[in-house]
Formats: sequence, C-alpha cells, structure tokens
Amino acid sequence: MASPDFSAELEKVRRLAHSQLKHQAKPATLLQAIEHALTATLGTPQPHTPTAYFASLLQCLQKASNDEVGEDEDMAESENMGQGALIPATLYLLAIVVPETPNQVVLSSLSPVLECILPLYDGALEHPPALRSLLQITTSLILISPVQLLMSLPLLKKAWNYLLELNLDPRPKVRHQAQEGVRKVLVTPIPPRQTPGNHPYLPRAREWVMGVLEEEVKSGGGKGKKARFADAQEGDGKRGIQLVQGLRNWVAVWGEDHLSSLCAALLALPPLPHLTSQVYSLLAFLLTPPPSSSSASAPAPAPAVLSNLPTILDSLLASPPASSELPTYLSAITSALIKTSLQEPALLPTYLPKAHQLFFKDILLAPNAPPAVLAAAAASLGAEGMLRYCITDEMILATLTYMRQGSHVPGARKKSKTPFLFKFYESLVEAMNTNALRLPYFLTILTALISRLRLRVVPGSIPAIADPSGTGPAAAQELVMDLLKEVGDLRTERGFENKDKVDEVVGVAMDVIGVEAVLKVLPLNIEPDASGVPPQPGRAHLLPLIRHHTTNDSLSFFSTFFRPLSERLFNRKVAASDARREGEAKVWEVVVSQIWDCFPGFCEMPRDMGEGLDTQFLGLVTGLLYTQPTLLPALLKGLTNLVTSTERLIGSTTAPEELRKEFGLDQTIAQSNLTLLKSLAKDMISVLLNVFSKMPRESRGQVGDVISTWVGIMTPEDVVETYQTVTTHLSNNLDDSSVPAEGASPVAHTMLDLLIIFTPILPLAQSLALFTAVSQPTMLQHRDATVQKKSYRLLKRLLEGGKLSLSLTREKLEAFVGKLGESGSSVGPGAQRDRLQLLSALVTALPKDALHIIPEILSEAVLGTKEVNEKARDAGFELLVLMGHKMAEGGVLERGQQQVGDDEDMGVAGTVDANAEEYLTMVAAGLTGTTPHTISASINALSRLLFEFRSSISAETTSELLSTLCVFLASKNREIVKSALGFAKVSIVSLPVDALRPHLGQMVPALLGWVHDHKNHFKSKTIHIFERLLRRFGFDEVYAAAGATRVEEKKVLMGIKKRKDRAKRKRAGKDEGEEEEGEKPKATSGNAFDDILYNSDSDIDSEDDEEKDAGRPQKGKKGKKADGDLYIRNDEDEPMDLLSRSIAGASNPAKESRRRKPGEDASKFQTDKSGKLIIPADGPDDDERPSASASASADATAYLPNNTADGTHRDTRGNLKFNRNTKRAREEEKQMFEVFDEEDRIKAKVKERKKMRKTLGDEFKAKRAGGDIKRNDGPDPYSYVSLGQASGKKGGKASVNLTNKKKGSRR
Repeated sequence: MASPDFSAELEKVRRLAHSQLKHQAKPATLLQAIEHALTATLGTPQPHTPTAYFASLLQCLQKASNDEVGEDEDMAESENMGQGALIPATLYLLAIVVPETPNQVVLSSLSPVLECILPLYDGALEHPPALRSLLQITTSLILISPVQLLMSLPLLKKAWNYLLELNLDPRPKVRHQAQEGVRKVLVTPIPPRQTPGNHPYLPRAREWVMGVLEEEVKSGGGKGKKARFADAQEGDGKRGIQLVQGLRNWVAVWGEDHLSSLCAALLALPPLPHLTSQVYSLLAFLLTPPPSSSSASAPAPAPAVLSNLPTILDSLLASPPASSELPTYLSAITSALIKTSLQEPALLPTYLPKAHQLFFKDILLAPNAPPAVLAAAAASLGAEGMLRYCITDEMILATLTYMRQGSHVPGARKKSKTPFLFKFYESLVEAMNTNALRLPYFLTILTALISRLRLRVVPGSIPAIADPSGTGPAAAQELVMDLLKEVGDLRTERGFENKDKVDEVVGVAMDVIGVEAVLKVLPLNIEPDASGVPPQPGRAHLLPLIRHHTTNDSLSFFSTFFRPLSERLFNRKVAASDARREGEAKVWEVVVSQIWDCFPGFCEMPRDMGEGLDTQFLGLVTGLLYTQPTLLPALLKGLTNLVTSTERLIGSTTAPEELRKEFGLDQTIAQSNLTLLKSLAKDMISVLLNVFSKMPRESRGQVGDVISTWVGIMTPEDVVETYQTVTTHLSNNLDDSSVPAEGASPVAHTMLDLLIIFTPILPLAQSLALFTAVSQPTMLQHRDATVQKKSYRLLKRLLEGGKLSLSLTREKLEAFVGKLGESGSSVGPGAQRDRLQLLSALVTALPKDALHIIPEILSEAVLGTKEVNEKARDAGFELLVLMGHKMAEGGVLERGQQQVGDDEDMGVAGTVDANAEEYLTMVAAGLTGTTPHTISASINALSRLLFEFRSSISAETTSELLSTLCVFLASKNREIVKSALGFAKVSIVSLPVDALRPHLGQMVPALLGWVHDHKNHFKSKTIHIFERLLRRFGFDEVYAAAGATRVEEKKVLMGIKKRKDRAKRKRAGKDEGEEEEGEKPKATSGNAFDDILYNSDSDIDSEDDEEKDAGRPQKGKKGKKADGDLYIRNDEDEPMDLLSRSIAGASNPAKESRRRKPGEDASKFQTDKSGKLIIPADGPDDDERPSASASASADATAYLPNNTADGTHRDTRGNLKFNRNTKRAREEEKQMFEVFDEEDRIKAKVKERKKMRKTLGDEFKAKRAGGDIKRNDGPDPYSYVSLGQASGKKGGKASVNLTNKKKGSRR
C-alpha cells in the first residue's frame, strides 16, 4: 500500500501534464502513460503499488539507455539529457519511487539499476536537473544496501565516489544534493546497529576529505587539481569552503581516533577570506563537548580525546585573524578551552592567562573594536565560555584562601602566589573604573562571574573548604559584595543608560547570594523615617527583581522582614486613605502588592520551611486570603509552590550530595518538609474551601487548582472526612430554592464544583458511592439545569479517572445507561453538551464485551448533530466518531431491536462482528425514520462518518450510501435536502473519483433541481458543489451527466465554466510581481470536516471580491504606508457597546476628519478668465456623478461578515455562524448569482435612457414656491446668468439664448 506522501507526490506530477515547460510536462506525460499501461495490464485501478511503478520505470530506463542513433535522429536517447527528454523524466520519477519501494524489491534489481544510471553521470554533467535525480537515486540505493553488498559490489563503490566528488560541484543545488546524500549515508545507522557511525564507506570519505585538504594546503587555496565535475573558477579557496561546509554535516561521525589529524589539516589551510571563518566555525563545532544527559540511567558519553589539543590551542592563540573573523575565532578558542577543562584540567593554569590576555586586554580594551567583536569577547569570557566552564572549584577556594590570609591588602606580605581568578577580578574592577564606554560588556562578564561563584563554603576557615551541607554562604558573598554595591548605586545615578545590565547583575546576585545579603548592601529605603522623609536613594525597583530572581531562599527571612514591612506600609495606606490622600494611599497599596508578589519565589524550594511556616505567619496568610482579594493570586501561587517544589525534589534522581551542594536540600529534607505540609493540609483545605465558596463562579479557577494540589497530599482519612463534609452540605442544600446573595453561587453548585475537584484523589469506595449517588434521578432530573450540568460533568470525571473501570460490571453499565435514558427527556438547557461528553467518556471506558451499549446511545448521538448550541453539536459529532473508532477496534456486538430515530428498528437481533462498516450500517438505519428531523440528523452523521472512515469501508457500502444520497436530494423536505447537500459536498471532496463516477448520472440531475432555489442558500450551495465537481471531473463529463431533460438548468454549468475561464484569464494577465506574491493562505477552523463542509474557496466569491477591491483606492506603488488609525463605525439605529467583544469587528480605518475644509471643492468647478463660475448647459447626469460616500462604502465592505457560498460566515472571532434566512439576505444572494440565470440576465437588461437636456436656469428654480406664471414647456421668467455666458462668447457652450429658444425658431 502506497503511503499518503507518495500519492501526493505523484499527484503533484500529474498536475503538470499541460504545462508549457517541457521538463515539467514530460514526467507527467510519462507517468500517465505508465499508469494507463499498468491499469490495462494488471486490471486494477489506481493507485498502483510502488513496486509496479518501479518495474515499469526500470524497464523504460533500460530501453532508453540502450537506444542507438537512428537515421533521422541527431543523437541517441541515451545521450539526450536536455529538457523534455525521456531519460531525465524517467530519472525524476525514479527518484520519487525508489524510496517508497520495498527494499527487497530494489535490492533484487540493484545491479541492473546501477548499470543503467552510472554511465549517465558523464552525460548529465551539463544538465543539473538530471544530475540531481541521479544523486537522489544513488543515495537511496546506498542507504538500503546491506554491509555485504557495500563491501563486495564495485558498482556501489563507484557510485559512492560520484557522491563524494560532486560535493565540490560549483553549482549550489547539485553540490547541496551531493552533500546531503553523503550526510544521510554516513549518519544513518545500518541495522541492527542503533547509533550512527562506523559506516563501511566512512574510511573512503575520510581519505577523500584529507586528500582535498592536502591539495588546498599545497596550492595555497588557488587552482589545485581540477575536480572531475567542476567547471568554474576554483580560486580564493572556494573548494576549501565547499568542503568545510559539507564536512560540517557529518563530522560528528568522523571518528575520535582521527580527529587530531583533521584538526591539524584544518589549521594548516591558508588564511583566505571566508575560508578562515568557516574553518574556525568547524573547529568550534568539533571541540564542543557532547551535551550532558538529563537522566541518570543514560550517562553522558565521554568526550573524545585529542592528542594534539595543546598544539591546537597554541596555534589558535598565536595567530589571531582580522576583526571580521574574530567572532568565529573566539568561539573556536572557547571550545578548545572547554575541551581542555574536560580532557586535561592541569593545562588550564597555562592557557587561561593567555586567553585572558587575548580576550580582555587585546580585544575588549582595544580602542577600535566593533560592537559585534566586543559582544563575542564578552560571551567567550562570560556565560558561554571561560568563567562558566573553565573556573574550577579549586580555583575559587584558592582565591578565598588568598583573601582570608590578607594577601590582597596593599602592602601586606603575600603568603601564596596570586590566583588567576583574583587577577581576573582585579582587572575587571580596574577596567570598569577606567573604561566607562565598555561598561555594558563588563557588566555581562560580572554577571557570569557571580553566577559561577555559587559554591557554598565554610565561613572563616583557612584554607577555605566547601560546605558539604550546602548551608554556608556562597563564595560570591566574600568576593564581590563591595563591587556589587558600587554597581547597584550606578542604577540610581541620573542619566545612567545601562540600567537593564545592572538589574541583571543584581538579579543574579539575589539568586546566588540570597535576598537578605543583597538587601544589606543595597537596602530598599522605602519606609520613611521618624521625620517622614524616606532615606535616599530609594530602591523600590528591587522588588520586581526579587520577584523574578528569588528561588531556593530563606522563607523565614520573608516572614521576619517583608511581613512586618508590609504590615507597616499597609497601616500607612489606611492612614493616607483616612486623611483623603488618595495618591499616597495608592502608592502604598502598590508597594504592598509588590512585596507579596515576591512571596511565591520564597516558597520555591525554601531552605528553612520549618522555621518559616510558623503559626503567626500562617495566621497572617489565612487572614489575607479572606480579606485581600488583590493579593490572592500571589498567595495562591506561593501555596502551590510549597507543595509542587517539595514533591519535585522528592522525585529527583540526582545524587543527594549533589543536591545538598547545589540547593542545601536533599530528598530526605524534602520528605520531612512534605510531612510538615501534610500536617497543615487539613486546616489549609478548610480555609481554601471557605474562600472558594465566597468567590464568584468565574474567579474560582485558581483557587480550585490550589485546593486540588493540597488535597493531593492529604492523608486518606482527612480526604474521606472532607468528602463527607462536602456531600453533607450538598444533600442539605440540594433542594434549597432560596436566592443567593449577589455575586455568590448556590451552595449546591459550589459543593458539586468541589466534588469535581476531589474526584482524582477519592478512594475507590467513595468514588463508587459518589457515582451511584449522582446517577440517581434526583440529580440527573433536577429542576436546576446547572445541577444537571455539573452532575454530568462529575460523572464524566469519575469515568475518566479510571478507578471505576474494574468495578463497573456489565450489569452496572446497563443499569447506568438505563438511568441516562430515563433522564433524556428532562435535560435542561445548557446540559446537553455535558451529557454528550459523559457519553463519550462512557464509550471510552466500555470493555469489548459491552459493545451492545453503543446501539442504545446511538440515537442520542445522531440527534446531537442537530443541536442548536454549537458546542453541544461538536460534542455530538465527537461522540459519533468515538463510537466508530470503538467499533473499529473489533469485538462482538450483540445487536437487539434498538431504535435509532422515532419508531424504526435498526434491524433484527443477532450477533455481528464489530467494525466501522457495521457501525455505518447501524447509523444508516436512521434514514428510515418517520420525521424529517431524524432523517436529516442521520444524513449529517453519515457525512461525518464517511469522512472519518472513508478508507475503512468497502466500495459497495460507499456506492449504496451515494445511491441513497441521490434519492434524498430529490426530497420535497428542505431540512432533508439541506443535509443531503452537505453529504454531497463531503463525498465529492473526500471520496476517490472512481467511487463517484458511477453516480454522476443520478447526482448531477438531482443537484440541478436546486440551482434556482434561493431559499436556505440552496442555490449558492449547489453551485459551489458543481464547482467542486468541475474541478475533479472536468466540464465535459459533468455536462454530459446532466442529461437532455434539464436544458435550462444546464445553462448554470455553462455560466460556471465561463466565469472560471474569465477568472483564469484575469489571473494570467497579472504581472510577474503580483504572481510572486502568491495567494493568501486560506483560513481554517482547525477541523478538516468543518473546512470541507462550510469553508468555500469558490471562484464566485473570489471574483466578487476582486470586483469589490477594484473599486477601492489602491495604495501607492512606492510602498507608502498609511498611519492606520482605527475608528469605530457607529450604526445609528442602535447604541454602541464599547465593552462588546465584537467592537473590534466594527473598527474602520478612516481619515481623522470628514469635515470639508474651506476651498476644498473649489477645484471641481470651472471658471472663466475673470474667475466667474461657468455653468454648462449640459451638466453631468446624476448617475454619472461620483458618490461622496463611495470611498467610505468601499472601505466599509472590508469589514462586512466573511460570507461564503454555503450560507455561512465567520464572525470577528473566527467562529462559524449560519446566515439568517431574511428577505434582505435572499435578495442579496439573488443579486450575487443572477449571472448564472439567463432569464434574470435578460430581465436585468435595461435600455439606455436618452439624456434629457436641462433648460437654462433650472438650478435656480424655487424648490417650494410655485414661482412666476409660465406656459407649459415654456421658458422660465428669470435666468440668473451672465450675458457673456448666455451668448456663448466667453467659452460657454450654451446653445440657447436668453429666452431659452433655439436660434432660428419662431416660438
């Protein structure tokens, strides 16, 4: 069976059969010929198997390769590689077919294939398309060959040489194809090996690469030995660049034993432009260590050992390149240093000072270094290089020992050699004091330095030693606190521009050292002193930094410092409010909120949870949960972090000593913290339940999540006790009809919400009891629809939990379904969706011996597809599909006398095998229903199921469904016909052409019966279906299927064809620039079935849109962009709701002002030489005058609903809505499609009216008064015009005199 991708590739080729380009049309023609021959020979319709295509193409290739020059031919077919030739077309198709053909089939013909394609390489050198096809075929053949053939078959080795040599082809597409082929072969593991590497052809690839590199070294990057396939200039190291680019793709499998020689060869290459940067980039890639594994079961692979690593480092450090290549050069040195720290750490004291001299003094402090180089140097020193990977713990301890001995004090006697890290720190401080312009780069390095100094040490010990418990101060607290204070003070200086860099430094210090130590050197200075003046400088900006960077800190510090501070500031807020200083009160309120926003960070793996969660602090948190709604999000997040971070630490697989060293915690401490939280869980749940019950329904989400988290750590006894309390409240208030307070929910609703939260952690006994209780009619048939909805939702959660799967026997399931059936008639509004979702969960939980329940609930699923509510309708479709998949899994179905619709039975009783086809037969039984609603719902269900299972049902079943469809298309009931049209559209789009062709004779005449019916959008739907038919079958076949009886209706098909041809000519007439822009992507709903059923890519819509766009003002060609100010259209017949979500759809880009400016219209009037207005006797007709609101209406059309040809539209939120069946909508639809009606077109044709000449002075005639007495059709008594204009002497074109008589007339 061919894969969908293979079928799609062939379909792309077939579409090019009528292309004007020979190299596109020839493969398509050849493919059609092969498919026609296969159909005639095998007697099977398309699609054919890849094996059949492969055998036919191979036979065609062999015949073409053995062709000789004929008497009337200029060259043999085997020599013709140009556009439109047979061999390139065959190779193009083979490149598609070979990867999809079974390996054994290809291997059985491996030698014939290679004998055909290898001689073609020489002739294809001048024809890149054929050469690329050859490369693809060669790659596929080598990939599927076993090791024995690779080692023994000379033809495969020759093909491999072709691939290698074409890696240096000057043509980019050919070269990239060859490089990709080499990469695939060497990187793809050969079965049964699971990891790449050690390919039989790898030694030959290494030998070839080293040979080319040696040639480049000898020639100095000039013209060396000419490549076999190269035909362009090779100077300036182009061959070396191409080789290095291709080598990067597969150098990972080069082999550790051969890396040293490769690095030496790369370093020996001449320093040429572009080549040097490529070499440095490849070296950086080679020297980068493998990523560490995140799991303890799979340790990271050991890095490769380079014997000449010191030589590589010496060569790199001794020859720095030009500034343009410094970034890649720095990355190479950084990778070499990291490699040294892993392979030979003892060499670091030798090379780190040299690297520091190069990075810091020679580059960072260079006067003319560009910003890109400075950023690369800072990264190489900082977070991506030396400080992060090359500074060992021993270096940090040696520096601390040096400082504790006092050797760093000026004039003191040095007791040991100055450590490298201390020298680095001193040079960084000096550079920050003397090079202010480079301060951002220095701050980046300082950030990396502080991050590396997170090692916990024993305070005061000489020599310094690491603290194994992880509770001591960080090394950064002794080394950089003075510098941190200076940097922090820069933040408050006026005009300082690098505040973001300072914030990064302070934030990392809070993470490494701790908030308490940082606030000692950089106090907040928020609270005023006794005189009412706050100390300076104020650092309220540190509060957001604390919120973002605090983790694994001291919770007791928050309890002892921030809690009292927030209380004092809150008292100031209250005092300011009482004194009516609203501005000051708002400031204190914001500061208090920012303080408590830091609370979640202190709850993330706290180092002292036992000391921090004291009784006083918990009481304060409880009070804030009740009284401060604005602080609720931060409090709830903090309470969640306490539990989740502790559970995550308990489940960590990292060694305990590593955890203590990093976090000061391990699994044992985390377990004791969890025990503490469990002891607090019951009281905390009580508080949270009270908060939950008092909150509005729409704001309970986060509180419910916190309750679920804390309930998860409760003991089973506490869970059962809490559950009983909730159920007791539910039973006592279930029938309570009292009206709750404003903003509150009824108690029954709240208790059901809590039970839904408790569902995942309830024990089995309580889960069964709850399932039984909620399944009773008192819940499912409750008069309150919300109780019904939550009951269905609770039952769904219980079924999804999986605990009841073993306890719900077949008898219990049958009883449960019976209760659901009894309550089906009393489902309240809004509960239908949850009921259908419950049925979906029930179907998922059904065992294979209980499939007989599916027919019992099938009727409700079918009728659910006709629900008015969109979400309920979607749930009905999902239930249908889910039941189909359940049936497709197999099993035995005991089918009894079950009903689908009204009073009709599904069939006789018996036992059948469960499958998708049997399921469709069950659904199709609903077509015999007695009401149109049931029949329409069954057709909708069949449409969805046909789309889902079209590949699983037989051709006979599909044919029967289509025949039945044609019968319902001729129905007199519009509801049935509407569903039948949807079924027709789905089948036409999704079914194969061969399955549809036998039914065209019935389908097309039935559809033509509705092309003139505008009601319910039948005409638009039918025309769109015909457009789809014309695309798939062509005009002639569809027109012939219409028959000879429907002459008038067949004119619609002619109209569609003409319109499509007109649109095609219009698209062909566009210039190349517009063609390059391409078509806009079609909007999708995320559901393929909805896109087929409702979305329309009709040519009618597209052409109408083009006509509308033609009347809109176009943007200038120079790319001038409008300011794009949006204004809201105000419909005068209804008030404007600015809070409505649909207000965005009413926005209209318009000019800022529509008011006419003085003199704006003066240029529209004609004047004579004296400046007087000229009033022509024959003015423009009203129909020809441009409307003042033309542009405004054109702009407004862009924001009309997105109507489609199916009677549906997308609103501003993208939701699918059905158009209203109003007189206005029908009239607009009639006007839209009147081009297809010959009669309408004749009636719409109006004779051109003769223009009536206006008599002189009509514009001055009185509008209301009768005026002076005059004869009928006589002249007006007065004409207020100039004599010159009336006589026509001053450019006027008037042909009448003052008496409005023509010259020469007597009357």
